[in-house]
Amino acid sequence: TPASPLQPIEGRVVMLQSGIKAPMAIRIYGDDLQTLANAAMQVSEHLKQSPYVNSGTVNPDIVLGKPYIEFTVDREAASRYGMSAQMVNQVIETALGGMNLINTVEGRERYPVRLRYNRDLRERVEQLDRLPVVTHSGAVVPLGELAKLETTWGPGAINSENARLIAHVSFSSNGATGDLESVAAIEQTLLEAQALPEGNANRLSLPPGYSLEAVGSFRNQIEANNRLMWLVPLVIVINLLVIYLQFRHVPITLAVFAGIPVAFGGGMILLAIYGAEMNTAIWVGFIALFGIAVDDGVVIATYLDQVFTRRRLNTVADIRAATIDAGVRRIRPCLMTTATTLVALVPVLMATGRGADVARAMALPVFGGMAVEIVTLFVVPVVYCGFKEFKMNFGLADHHWAGTEDTPREEISHAA
Repeated sequence: TPASPLQPIEGRVVMLQSGIKAPMAIRIYGDDLQTLANAAMQVSEHLKQSPYVNSGTVNPDIVLGKPYIEFTVDREAASRYGMSAQMVNQVIETALGGMNLINTVEGRERYPVRLRYNRDLRERVEQLDRLPVVTHSGAVVPLGELAKLETTWGPGAINSENARLIAHVSFSSNGATGDLESVAAIEQTLLEAQALPEGNANRLSLPPGYSLEAVGSFRNQIEANNRLMWLVPLVIVINLLVIYLQFRHVPITLAVFAGIPVAFGGGMILLAIYGAEMNTAIWVGFIALFGIAVDDGVVIATYLDQVFTRRRLNTVADIRAATIDAGVRRIRPCLMTTATTLVALVPVLMATGRGADVARAMALPVFGGMAVEIVTLFVVPVVYCGFKEFKMNFGLADHHWAGTEDTPREEISHAA
């Protein structure tokens, strides 16, 4: 069957996270086992018709699917033979289930010695009422005279959550959309099925007080998304604030900060080419990318600021010459920084061992973003030069400077 291919360790982890042995399921809350069993079957039929679900993976809990043999002690008949209900139950338990008497020691091995009736006596269900029972009075009577035997259907397991009985209908999405989108669409479909009028063949009829809830490991993604909704903007604002505290000019700050949206676009392009779905690991990679995407812009803008404060700039031509000179001197360190980052991520992108999927998800946005972020090597000097030209044209040029235009380049480089 195309059931969920969970491995033992993965299944155990998912079980600890969501309480089910499947990636996702619909949990049904109720108060009666028989009603829960019927509701689980109804929900499974609706899920099989959903365009977001792989119908072969739909697996409802068989709430009442296990056969039981119930013994009802006839107290009056037992009392005639000098036996109480507890004595009769103990005989039934020992004869059919068995009782451990002692443990044998065979070197390092331990074996329990179990006492019970022979296999040919206790495995014939239709003849259990003929089992001989030795009473306290010494009489041997069949079990059918002391207790009434009935075969019924009962639960294989009784599960509860939030002090209510529950049943699960596990399933897997068919991959048409992401897990979160699929679960949201499935929940909406089930709600619409419950709202249909009476008599509709597609109506999902649940008794009053019964409710549905989607559960699974995808809830971790929902919680992570809620946390990232304020964490990512906070990281961006902190980056912007740190850049502003460095340069104290809004235009220059925005020019350096432009590396973040440019790098974000590069990361998204690579993710689209790779066909990766957005998850928490990818957003963690973007957060790391936002921190290093402005490195090149900061290096160039800082050196530009140092050059402009050391030279006498009287004309627009002087500003442009200083910009070109500073850009030429700093383009090599910036390219080295970008190249080392990209080369260091290549082994991560090519890894195939344990945890490689998570590491690759974090490395993809960083690799794509840094590859495109090289554009800021040209954007920052141009914007910085335009800002200085604007100040000069409007008479707002800086008057503080150190050195002259004849200051040797070696001294400027050493000071930088």
